[in-house]
Amino acid sequence: MGAQELTLEQIAARAGEEAPVEINFRQNKLSKTYLAPHIDALRADLQQMRTAFDNSYKNSAEVRNNPRRTYPKGYCLEITKGVRDMLQNQMQNPTTPAMKALHDFCANGGIAKRVWGNLRNNYFQNAFQMGNLYVDVANDTVNPSKPQIEILPWAKSGFYGIRDYNMYGKLAEKYWGGQVYANRCLPELSVMFPILFVNRYGELEMHANYQTLLYRNMEQNFKLSELYLLNRKNRQQLLPEKYQVFLQENFGALVEPVGDNDLRAIFANARDTNLRFDISRCQPLLDIALEIGKKSKAQV
Repeated sequence: MGAQELTLEQIAARAGEEAPVEINFRQNKLSKTYLAPHIDALRADLQQMRTAFDNSYKNSAEVRNNPRRTYPKGYCLEITKGVRDMLQNQMQNPTTPAMKALHDFCANGGIAKRVWGNLRNNYFQNAFQMGNLYVDVANDTVNPSKPQIEILPWAKSGFYGIRDYNMYGKLAEKYWGGQVYANRCLPELSVMFPILFVNRYGELEMHANYQTLLYRNMEQNFKLSELYLLNRKNRQQLLPEKYQVFLQENFGALVEPVGDNDLRAIFANARDTNLRFDISRCQPLLDIALEIGKKSKAQV
């Protein structure tokens, strides 16, 4: 297979990279054996790592140059990845009882991974799944008055993987503030990017660049985006005129939304030509999607 092609196995791996996994009997048993006796110690170790990350990151140029976010609000991804890196270093040479227990848990087949998804139907959130535990090291990134570290039984966490664009769109409006529109004016992008989003700052974004949902859509041969565009309530709702004009002038958008039959033909062509496996065709679509957001931000 050529260097510019993907395999279904690669797509599936990317689709599952941030997705929670089913908790089976083995994970419950391993969690009870290795993690349950060390919950308080694990929380204390994670708090030390979080404090160390805060001290190294909160005054960084990345934070100083972002006036829209006041640390730690909105930094759940950065914090979670930073603490994950510290955890991985600890796992190589664990020195505390909790880290040794976590090391043994993983060595015996326990699942410990970063996850991204829907938290309590209110937030997008990055966290960790450790066996049957939900572990959030960025619990204060929406409400800074909350404890930084939260550890809960997974069944009580209210955390769910995001598996369709309908839920994604609803949560985007609720969490980020703004308005979601079905992408029917840029049909060549619609198979991969079915959502247009006008954020709270009045900027237009080609949404759903998030890896988990993007690759899950590709894994299912664009069925998720097709279902969203054909079945969404008010799917023919037009963008406000200034955004429509912006897309027409800068990206060749259609004057009128593409109809259902033409849209089905676009999806059929994407499948017939194996678009999902062709990096040389997918990458330009991603580049255009990103460019829409950049150019819109520059003009607002």
